[in-house]
Amino acid sequence: MRNNNGASIRRLSMRSLKNNRVRNLFAVIAIALTGILFTAVFSLADGAMQTIQEETMREVGGKYHAGIKAASMEQYEKVAADPSVRESNYTILIGRADNILKRQAEIRYTPQERTLSEMFITLEEGGMPQEADEVIVDTFVLDELGLPHRLGEEIPLRFSFMGETIEEVFTVCGWYEGDAVAHASELFVSERYWTALKDSYTDEDFMKWKEEHPEDAGAGLIAGNFFFEDTHDLEEKVRTIIRNAGYEPETELAYGVNWAYMSNRAEAADPVTLSILSGAVFVILLTGYLIIYNIFQISVISDIRFYGLLKTIGTTKMQIGRLVRRQALILAAVGIPIGLLIGFGVGRAVLPFMMSLTDSWQGMEISLKCSPRILISGAAFSGFTVWLSSRKPGKIAGSVSPIDALRYVETERKGQRAGKSRRKKQNTRGRFDALSMALSNLSRNRRTGAVVIAAISLSMILLTIVMTAVGSFQTDQYIDQRIVGDFVLGNIGVISSAMGNGAVETASEYLALADGQEGIEGRTEMRVRFRSFLKLDEKASEQLKKLDGKGMLRRDAFAVENLEKMLSGEKDFDGCFYAYSEELLPNLEVLDGTLDIGKFRTGNYILLATISGSEEVLPEEHIYHPGDKVTVESFGENSSFHENRDASGTVIDIVYDDLVEKEYEVMAIVRIPTSMDLHRYRANVCDVVLPLTEFETDEENVQTFGVSYRVAEEQKDAFEAVLQAYTDRNPEMGYVSRESLKKEFDGMTMIIAFIGITLAAVIALIGILNFTNAMITEIIVRKQEFAVMQSIGMTDSQLLKTLIYEGISYIAISGVMNMTLGGLLSWIILKAMSNMILFFEYRFQILPFVIMIPVMMSVAVLVPVLAWRSVRKKSIVERLRESE
Repeated sequence: MRNNNGASIRRLSMRSLKNNRVRNLFAVIAIALTGILFTAVFSLADGAMQTIQEETMREVGGKYHAGIKAASMEQYEKVAADPSVRESNYTILIGRADNILKRQAEIRYTPQERTLSEMFITLEEGGMPQEADEVIVDTFVLDELGLPHRLGEEIPLRFSFMGETIEEVFTVCGWYEGDAVAHASELFVSERYWTALKDSYTDEDFMKWKEEHPEDAGAGLIAGNFFFEDTHDLEEKVRTIIRNAGYEPETELAYGVNWAYMSNRAEAADPVTLSILSGAVFVILLTGYLIIYNIFQISVISDIRFYGLLKTIGTTKMQIGRLVRRQALILAAVGIPIGLLIGFGVGRAVLPFMMSLTDSWQGMEISLKCSPRILISGAAFSGFTVWLSSRKPGKIAGSVSPIDALRYVETERKGQRAGKSRRKKQNTRGRFDALSMALSNLSRNRRTGAVVIAAISLSMILLTIVMTAVGSFQTDQYIDQRIVGDFVLGNIGVISSAMGNGAVETASEYLALADGQEGIEGRTEMRVRFRSFLKLDEKASEQLKKLDGKGMLRRDAFAVENLEKMLSGEKDFDGCFYAYSEELLPNLEVLDGTLDIGKFRTGNYILLATISGSEEVLPEEHIYHPGDKVTVESFGENSSFHENRDASGTVIDIVYDDLVEKEYEVMAIVRIPTSMDLHRYRANVCDVVLPLTEFETDEENVQTFGVSYRVAEEQKDAFEAVLQAYTDRNPEMGYVSRESLKKEFDGMTMIIAFIGITLAAVIALIGILNFTNAMITEIIVRKQEFAVMQSIGMTDSQLLKTLIYEGISYIAISGVMNMTLGGLLSWIILKAMSNMILFFEYRFQILPFVIMIPVMMSVAVLVPVLAWRSVRKKSIVERLRESE
């Protein structure tokens, strides 16, 4: 028969909580720490995704979810009127400025000011253009024209519109900071200017022009941008609204989806990142479980007689389990909010520091935005940990019988009796063996001991892995991979990936300035030739198809069209064609064949890099091998080309005619170090190295993308000061030095160490709390036993020594586990990294053991001393009476 005793259970829970204030404090701290760890991890993961998503949006050019391209006003209005469209705006492409050479400058018109903010444009000064001669520009355009960043400056622009060359002088009515990540500078003119320029042209005229001139598609037409209620299945959403408007997607009306939202999906996430995040969540879950479980486990054992008394008055197993879980819920309600707040604060503080690991986010204001999913995830995982940790102790409390509970003493295990008889023999000889007694006490409750040892060991093992990882990074190898010589000068598009705008040429005046400095001991050049291709013969084409069949070539949205053209014979193999000073050639890693610089100098040989596909293709599976004859096609005096553009005007392909051919013999398959390439990954390509003499007669297509200098030690500071002064005045140029790379590398390892050591420290704190809670509770639970032992002659010092040895035993066992299991795990995990990271070489570190053991030993001594002092304040008689 059911009874309504819920109120009684609630009262018992609250009174039990009030009687266990020390336990409650430990539990709240443990739950809060678990919440901090979970929330910090989710904050950093979410913040990184926010940053990556925003960077992708900036690259795409807007925050919109999807859009249509090269549409008429009628098409745009019909599509935008769909009920599923929450918000829309549009721009009209007028043309591209021909006199802005360093960066693509698109001239547009938009009637809506909010369009600017959705394109990440914030005006530093001024407002929307009103007069016919007013324009909004960015700092890149002003810098190229040599104009100051201020209103009222006159901007000459030349562009083509409907086949006519237009030259105008505009006045700056607003300017904004240019975004290096964006693919182009956006210039906005007024409605008056657009109306006058458009004149009598109609949408039909613009649509006809698009069909007849695909290379100039989009001029005079609308690029419409749409926002939906959510980002789920954006491609289907935009196709649906196009169909609802009466058009066929792509064939009648081109569209695009903002892939910033697509790349943020879980299924598109990097497997390595997901593995690291999953590993962090598992470690935190395990750590939180260990301490919270141990706290409730010890609490149940401490209150076992209380639960037995409840059983004698009719309390059921389910009700006692509910009582324990209710206590856990109340403590979680206090600890989790504290953990969420502190964890979010930690994530917000650490995120900018973490993202500074690479220069990819330079120029971005990185800050963690409060997202409900961070708090929900942190609270959910913390709550799950508390529930999981309190579940087993609740079952134990509910399962104990009244008789067993009333006479409960921690269970002896098999093998203890032998230990007792040994101690008796030792005692008969008048000696007191505190260590044997401590080890015997340690084995009385092996489950509690295992949990405490696991919690302490986990922090040691994690610290060992982190510090071994940091100590295994090889600075010299890293620098050698990134730079040749002491300084490398080049275009900022090569030197810094964050500032790339497509240009690679190094300014001649910049090199002349560097050449004129004192202390230069060596100078080498790195060049690249564009408009060159590796011709595919029948054998190479068949091998390429085999590689594709094995899934070794990339087939994502950005690579599949180009790959299909190569497989069908419509296009030759693409890649960067490099040439280097002979002093740099030994830096190439030869994978197959041999590098004979004397023979290579003749100009009859070629070096091929490995093929970059979905994975690096091994030399034996290359489409060509050493000894094969290959034909290189290059752009010559009589060659020509034309661009194919999509509906939005973006170049999607370039077709070349009358290319010049020359045959070479493959000397070797090589791997080009990062320090000698353009730092740009492209799918399904094969880079090529030719002798520098092959580039000397082709000034039009060859560019010097890097020049390295070896400088005398005493002249390095002066040399760098000259470079710094020039690049400050000419921000499109840059340089890298060995010293700057060393600082970058040290900063990277410091961040790894900071995050890892912080996590290890928090876990160590949890382990110490676990140990402290276990020792204090153990002493309190066994105070009757201690009183009995003292009543038969054991002294305070002997008892204290036993407790100290017991604590030290926990640490000693944890240390042994760290040296064995920690060493093994670090070897397994980090040895794999040695095969993936060229500048990583596994080196086991003993330092974590040296740091952690003394700290833990100090705690092992201090905690029993303080706990015992609180217990011994009462006399032996009082402690014996308390247990009755």
